This record gives sequence, structure tokens and C-alpha cells, in this order.
Amino acid sequence: MSALVRSMAVSLQVLLEGAIDYAGLFAPASLDMTTCVDNYSRYRSQSLSWALGRFVLPVARLDEFLSVQKTDSSEPWHLCGIISASVASDLATVDEFNRKAHGTVIDSVEVRVCNGDEIGQVYKHRPADTAVLFEISPERAGELLPILRQIGAGAKLRTGGVVAEAFPALEAVAGFLARCAELDVPFKATAGLHHPLRCMRPFTYEPDSPEGMMHGFLNLFTASAIAWNAQRSGSKAPLVTLATCLADRERANWHFGDDALIWSGEEKPVRIDLESLRALRSKFALSFGSCSFEEPMRELREFGLL
Repeated sequence: MSALVRSMAVSLQVLLEGAIDYAGLFAPASLDMTTCVDNYSRYRSQSLSWALGRFVLPVARLDEFLSVQKTDSSEPWHLCGIISASVASDLATVDEFNRKAHGTVIDSVEVRVCNGDEIGQVYKHRPADTAVLFEISPERAGELLPILRQIGAGAKLRTGGVVAEAFPALEAVAGFLARCAELDVPFKATAGLHHPLRCMRPFTYEPDSPEGMMHGFLNLFTASAIAWNAQRSGSKAPLVTLATCLADRERANWHFGDDALIWSGEEKPVRIDLESLRALRSKFALSFGSCSFEEPMRELREFGLL
């Protein structure tokens, strides 16, 4: 972990270390490649860079990325490649890209799948030393997560979008987290997670954008910790507890200390110590994608957490 930021609770930095994968190319930001590369380069040099994760881009746009790539330090850029419908071709492109050593490495790829056969095809062509995260719908978790467990792959959960229908229900997210914890399948979340806590916000940045209830990344990571810690202790977290945590909009229920995170949204507060938070982030709740890095950090500051 990087040097701790003075005046910020240790547990918050442990929870969010490298957590935000920057996806400015994607909606609702939909920025151009040059702007996104410039942004990411700038974020890497700022004091809050400890929370910055990978740069997310479609594999089909790698040439465009290379044309504007920044070499701002000796530390390589870590990319997450989004696989298109041309699965085998994209995976071969990733393998070739990493072999050429551009001072940048694609160490993670994400691909949407609908069934076990598609998972098998991706697994067959996966590049060496590149993690694969399979995006599956919560409705297919019971069928597909055991396959991911069998091959040692991770899952990806889409938690929102630019329309209300893209946001899964609290119960669906709770069930997904519980099943991932039960099978010890690590996961990443993406979309609609610009805000620390669940809230009613516009779906896009347009002035006339419709509004809806959006999931919060502190809700998601805390519920993940509850589910995973219960599983590690030989029990299962009640789905109602996970759903309650995911639904909690009260800032006062989150206390970040230098030795633990405490969530007091139920009658009996939940305490998650630093060791558990580190294990959670390295082995289970890997990261979340956001088309903005500045918005999540600004709202954490507004909450008095930074």
C-alpha cells in the first residue's frame, strides 16, 4: 500500500486503495481518447492517486490509445481491456500488445458472456498472465458462477447505466455478492457507481437527464465485506443484512477509524478490521469502474472523509 494520506482514516485508504478503474471513454462521460489519457496521466501525479486503478478501454481502440499514450514516469500504466464480439481476435491482440512491451500492460480483460460455452471459448484463448473477468447478469449467477469457480476466473457485475432498467435491484445485488462469497469468486463492479452512498441522481450529465436511485460504492464494498467475512467464518450473511447495507443512505452509519471500518446500519454494528479489509480487496472485491475519478473523490471529501 502507498504511504498513508495524513488526516485520512487508515481504514478508508485500505478499503479504496487502487479501487477506481478509470473508464472515461464510456457513458455517461463518453470523453475522447486524448482527454481520457490526459486525465489519467494527471490523476497519477495527484495526491489522491492512491485510489486510482486501471485505465479501461476497448481492445479495439488500442491503436488509438498508443497514438496518444503518455510516458509520464517509469511506472507502467496498467490497462483493463474490454473484449468485443470478436473474442478470439481481441484476446490475440491483447497477447500481442503485452509481448511488445509499450511501457503499458493489459493485465486484466473483461468480457460479457451469456452461457458456459462462451466462458469456455474465452478461457481457451485467454492471454498468459492476464486476469479475465466475466460479466454475467445476476439472474445467471447460480448457473455461471460455479463455472468461474472451477476455472479460477473472476466475475463482473454491472450495477447501472444511463437508464433506470440498467440498475439491478438491491436483492439481486445482495444475492450476487452472497453467491460470489460462497464460491470464493472475486468480482469487479461497474457502471452507476459514481457516488459513495446510495442516492437519487441524474443518470447522465445532460441538463435534462432523468433521475433514479443509484448504488453507492461504499455500500457495495461494505456489503461485500459482510458477505465475505461471514463466509470465511463458516457462516452466511443473511441476504436481508446485505440488502439493508446496500440500501443505507445515512452517512452517519459509516465510521472509518485507523483500526477498522464500522457500519452501524443495523441494531448490532458490524466491525471490519484492517486485515479483513486488505484481504477483501486483494481476494474478493477487486475494484469498480467509473467514468469519473474526480466525482467519487469529491463526494468523499464532501462527506468529510478526505
